[in-house]
Amino acid sequence: MKKLIAICAIAVLAVTSAGWACDKDKQAAAPVAEKSGEVKEVALVGYLTDSYCGASNANAKGKSCAVDCIKKGAKVQLYADQKLYTLDKVANPETYIGAEVKVTGMLDEATGTITVKSIEQTKQG
Repeated sequence: MKKLIAICAIAVLAVTSAGWACDKDKQAAAPVAEKSGEVKEVALVGYLTDSYCGASNANAKGKSCAVDCIKKGAKVQLYADQKLYTLDKVANPETYIGAEVKVTGMLDEATGTITVKSIEQTKQG
C-alpha cells in the first residue's frame, strides 16, 4: 500500500511540475510578444526571403526555395544591411522574390518587424 501511495505522489508531482513549467514558459513569452520598442519610418533596399532559410535565399538563386518555403508557412523577410526584418502582411511576395526591392514602412525595432507601406522593385542598371 505504501508503494502505491508513493507512486501516486510521484506521478502527481511530475504532472504538477510539468504544468507549472508550461505556465512559466507562457508567462515568459507573453511580455516579449507584447513588448514594442521604438517605431520609426524606414526605407530599406534588399532582397525578400523566407524565415526558414533567411539570408541564404536572399538573392536571385534562392527564389524558388524562398517561394516554396513561404507557401509552407514561412514568414516573408527582408534582408537589408546584413540584417533580417520580418514583413507584416505582404500581398503576393513571390512577385518580388529574387530581385532587389525597396521596402518602405514602419519598423518596430524591438521585434524587427516592418509594417509595409510599399514594396517596389529597384531599377537594375
